[in-house]
This record gives sequence, structure tokens and C-alpha cells, in this order.
Amino acid sequence: MGLSTAQDQGGNSPPAGISGEAVTVGDDEEIVVTARYGEALVEPETELNEQQIAAYGAYSIGDLVRAIARMTGRPDEQPILLINGERVDTIQDLAGYPPAALQRLGILPPEAAGRYGYAGDRRVVNLVLKRHFVSWEAQAGVKLPTAGGRRGGNASVGRFVIDGKARWNAQVRLSGETALRRSSRVPADPNAGAAAGRANPDDFLSLLPATRQLSVTLGVSRPIGPLAGSFNLNAGTNSSRQGLGIAIGGDAGEDSLLSRQASKNLGLAMTLSGSSGGWRAALNANYTRDWSTGRIDQPDDALSTGIATNRTRSRGENLAARLTLGKAIDALPAGPLAVNLSMGMNRNRSWSRYVDGSTARESTVRSGRDRYDGRLALGVPVANRKAGVLAFLGDLSFDLAASVALGPQEPAQPRVDLGANWSPVRALRLHATTSFARLAPGIEQLNAPYREEVRRVYDFARQEVAEPIWVTGGNPDLGAGRRRTYAVGAALRPFGPQLLMLSVEYRKRVSTGGAGGFPGVTQAVERAFPDRFVRDAAGRLTRVDARAIRIVRDTTERLDSGVTLSFASGAKGAADAAAPNAAAKAWNLSVTLNHGWALRSELVTSASAPPIDRLRGGTAQSRHNVGFQIVAGRAGFGATIDANWQSGFRLRDSGMAGGRDYRFRPLALMNLRLHAEPAQLMKGADPPRWLAGLQLSFDIGNLFDAYRRATLDDGRTPPGYERYEVDPVGRTVQITVRKRF
Repeated sequence: MGLSTAQDQGGNSPPAGISGEAVTVGDDEEIVVTARYGEALVEPETELNEQQIAAYGAYSIGDLVRAIARMTGRPDEQPILLINGERVDTIQDLAGYPPAALQRLGILPPEAAGRYGYAGDRRVVNLVLKRHFVSWEAQAGVKLPTAGGRRGGNASVGRFVIDGKARWNAQVRLSGETALRRSSRVPADPNAGAAAGRANPDDFLSLLPATRQLSVTLGVSRPIGPLAGSFNLNAGTNSSRQGLGIAIGGDAGEDSLLSRQASKNLGLAMTLSGSSGGWRAALNANYTRDWSTGRIDQPDDALSTGIATNRTRSRGENLAARLTLGKAIDALPAGPLAVNLSMGMNRNRSWSRYVDGSTARESTVRSGRDRYDGRLALGVPVANRKAGVLAFLGDLSFDLAASVALGPQEPAQPRVDLGANWSPVRALRLHATTSFARLAPGIEQLNAPYREEVRRVYDFARQEVAEPIWVTGGNPDLGAGRRRTYAVGAALRPFGPQLLMLSVEYRKRVSTGGAGGFPGVTQAVERAFPDRFVRDAAGRLTRVDARAIRIVRDTTERLDSGVTLSFASGAKGAADAAAPNAAAKAWNLSVTLNHGWALRSELVTSASAPPIDRLRGGTAQSRHNVGFQIVAGRAGFGATIDANWQSGFRLRDSGMAGGRDYRFRPLALMNLRLHAEPAQLMKGADPPRWLAGLQLSFDIGNLFDAYRRATLDDGRTPPGYERYEVDPVGRTVQITVRKRF
């Protein structure tokens, strides 16, 4: 077996053993490969090397993880992330690292989640870092819509160091966008205030608010005796300012209405991990604290100023800790028995205050919750092709897990997970999982601070775009429930481990009782939750309570399938692929096609109410979703095309005047990213030193300026569904300059 080679920062090949392989050298100087550096407990089904990672042109490891989501088969879910094959539960410090710090990235098969003690219904991605990496990174970008009216930008600077098992980083990021005013999208009305010598009222109405974000990240990880320890700090501020128009009868300036939101957050995370007696142990502790304030102006003729200002203020804190123990016990003929035990606690506290601007009435809410949980997971091998144990079955294993969560004055919430993994032949993997759980509402659903903001939504009852106050936060009236999940899937690799993979997975989830997310603003939802919607005397929608809801039953079924094709040109064998010249000349190509098919999606809100069928007109939801991604690149250049198509649907509602239906046409969105490193593209010449480490990126979002179109039964576009109302921004162009020192 040949050893792959890597290069250090100076471009020199390191000695044997530094390339990521754990090696032993005997007296006869024979090199024996024992294991790869950073390898996970389960062999990856898809793996990206440094050249394939570079082809994405991602700005950070966090950006890269989002970009490869389609390859996991579940692009709508955040995968579990490992670092060098070890469970970490969070990658807050690594999310900002440049992708160049990665030696490889592996997407693990479905059974990997159970091997690490997680629930078996999630995918796992292993991030393997280089042994040595040192870099200063500076980045600046500007973003503009092609229709104008808004400007955005971002800048960051950071220092990143990896030295074996030690690493540290520090990064500061700043970004923001100006407000998009209605006057930038809608021609001025000659009969409006401008013709009477007054300001154009559309100048004071924001389709999108002005935003600003600042974040600071510090992280350090190093050996502490036989253990490895890490400490991370994250702090940030966010603010937004949105124009809501001019008070009735008022003038621009003091009489303009505004929504102002601001928040601050602080996060601390600590990890201790190590091995003893064959057991892998990890202790994770996290503390987060956030503060937020909000002010929303509303016209009020009863006040002398003509404006009432609602004010909110909140703070929250969360303390969590988890101890995880894992071991592979050589007890079974087909292989070791994998045992994982985890114990955790969570302490949440929140406080919020709301002041009504019209009545000056003040309300204060305090809440808190403590929870404790434990989980035992077993990975049981039954047949093993390599070991010759029941080889006629191929590879067969089962995952078993049981857990329980407890809280003061709460009933116990047990959960059982069962999984089976079978590979009858090397090219085919089959898996099935099921779980049964009694669940209490989540901490955020119960205790999140009370918050208000203004959102633009379509009011189907009045056929207009409304800007109601949108209420979020915890709902203490939620109750417990039960949930059952089922999944069965297959992955086929007919031509080996890397060239082609076909996958399919069926999932079903049935929740009875408990809590669910707010389903949106439609006539069906308003009839089911009339107390969540507030309208003024003219019938205009002024307030929506979008906090979590109590449900009777929620049933979803979906079928996901995918095809991934990956290959590199110019390298015919392992020796050629390892050669630096071959790697520089080779083109890496990856094509991924995903299809998500929603088979069933029904919500029952009360025993006396008919179910809300999300797919048959109850809410605005597509049945089919197709994702397509092409990533092509070579040393110094790369291009990514990311497209998504959603099928059309009909929103039915007999409660509308005349029983009208809304017909939504299919929507296709495409994004394009091009990136280049000029120093690597200059052939036969020594580039200037200032070009070294320079990367230029060009991004076009919504390449064809598409938006979701809607018509009524008679073919007319309904009021409020004009182009600027559905998607005010449209196509955007972003140019980014990144420099590595």
C-alpha cells in the first residue's frame, strides 16, 4: 500500500509518517501502515482530498460544511461533526478556520452516528486537520444587487496555527448591509407626498432592514498531560434598523416610524478528552449568555406625538455539560462490541420585559429549567466478511440505544433507538432505524426570551402584503408528547468507493401531543389558531404570535434520493495521483443530484378540527425539491454551480372570498461561484510576492433573477405578489478578496 505525500508551508515534502499515516519502521526499514491519522471508527463512504476541498473555493470550514451538504443526502440537515475522528459536540473554534487547514474530509455512512453515541438518524462528517498549518488570513468583500438600492460588505482578519495536537486561533469579523427602501423598487406615485412638496413616503419604508454584525472568536487546544484540552470564546453583536413608513398625518423626520433591534451574545466552551484503559473519554462544558433590546414604533392618534413605541428587553443564559465514554470491547467473533455512555445536564434561565407604548403597561416574565439525561448505546457486529464470520451474510451489525431525560416536576422522557446495517456485497449498503420517544418541549420552545420584530408576510385574507409585529419566544403552556420515527435506506457504489454513489432513503415521523413549530400565515392556520392573529378595525393584520404551538398529531413522510459522481482527470494511478505535478494539472469534478419527495405532511391541531394538509393546499409547501450541484476545479481555479428547483403547488382555502385558489408556479434558483489564485495560474513566470496566497472570488446569487410567481384561478397576478414584494433583492453580485500571509 503506498503512502500519500503532503507538503508543509514551505512547499517541501515532509518525512514519512507526517503525511497522515501512522507508521512503524522495523529493523529492515520496512514501512508498515497501521492506521491513518485522524481516521474515524467507521470507514467513510465519500472522502475529499485537499485538491477536491480547494475546488469549492469555500471561505471557511463552516462554509465548506454547508457547501458539501448535498453529498450527505440530507441537504436540509446539519450533520454531526468530528475532528480527527473524535467526538467534540461543537466546532465553534474551527468553523472560522480556512479550508486549507484540512488534510481531508470524510462523509461517513449512516451507522457512524450510533458508533459515536448519537441518535442513528443523523449523518456524520469527519474533519481531518493537517498536522502543521500556520496562516494569517485577511478577507474583504462587497455585495450588491444588480437592481441596485442596497449595499453590503464584510471583512475579517484572523490568525490560525496548528502544531501537531496543539492549535490556536483568533479572528474578528465585521459585516453589514444597508436598508432596501421601497422607493428603490417602486416608481414614485405622482399623487403621493412628493407632488405636494413633501418627501416620498416610500423613502421611509424598508423592504429589508439595515443590518450590522461584529463577532470575535478565540480558541486554543493543547495537550494537558495525558489529556487534550481546549477552550473557546465567542462574542458578538447584531443590530438592525428598519423603516416602517410615516405616521398618519405626519412628516418625514420625527414622524417616521422605525423598528430597531439589537443583541449581544457571549459563549464559552471547554473540552477535556483522552484515553485510558481502552476507554475514550470526553468532557464538554458550554456557557452562553445573550442580551437583546427592541423598539417598534406604531401610529397612535390617542397620543400627542402620534406614535406609540413598544419596547422589549430580554436576557438569557444556558449552562450545559456532558461526559461521554466510549470503548470497543473485543468480545464478539465478528468484531469488537462498541459501547458508548453519555451523561449530561442543562440549566437554562431567561428574563424578558415588555412595555406597551399605547398603555404604558409593563409585563415581566422569568423562567428557568433544569434537565439531566443519560444514554447507553451499543454497536453489535454479527457478521464480518474480512474476519470470515458468517461471511455469506457480508457485513451485518446492529445499533441499540436507550436514554432518559429528567427534570424537576417533569415526568421522565425515555427514548429507545434501534438500527440495522447490512452490506451483503461490498458495493451495497443497507440501513434501517427506528426510535420511540416520550418528549418534553425543548428549552427554547418553553423558555426563549419574549421578542418582537416587524416581518413582511402575505395576508391571504386581504390579498395584500402586511407588516405585522411578529412575536417569538417561549410558550410555557406547551405539553409533553410522543414521537415515533422510521427510516430505511440504501447506498450503491457499483464502480468502487469514489466514482459513483446512488442513494435512496425513506423516512416517516409521527408526533402525537407535545409541541410543534408555528405553521405559517394562511387562512387554514388562522382558523385553527384565531387567538394568534390580531387585526385592526379595518381588518389589517397587525400582530402574529409565532411561538411554538400545542399539537394533537403531526405526520410527515418523505423519500430522498441522490446521485453523486466524482473523478479527477490526469491521474491514472495512485503513483500519478501522489505526484505534485499530477495533482496540479488534474481537474477535480463532482456532480451531485438530490431529489426530495414529500409524500405526506399533515398537522392536526385539535380533535374537533380537520387536519391541515400542507401538501394539498393547507400551507404553502412544495411536494418535490430537486437540488443540483457541480463543483469543478484545478490548482488555482474553481467553479461551483448550485441550483435548486421546487415544484409548483396550489393553496386552497374555502374561507377566501369566492373560494379562490392561489396557484404557485415552480421555482428554480441558481447560484454561481468562481474563484482563482493568480499566482498558481501564471505559467512559466515567477509571480510577484504580493500575489502569493491571494484568492479572488466572484459570486452571483440567483443567477437568473427568479422568484416565485403566483396567479389566481383566472390567471391574474394577485395583489401583493408583484416582483418586488415576493423577492425585493433579486440577483446579487459579490466580489471577495482573500489574502493568506
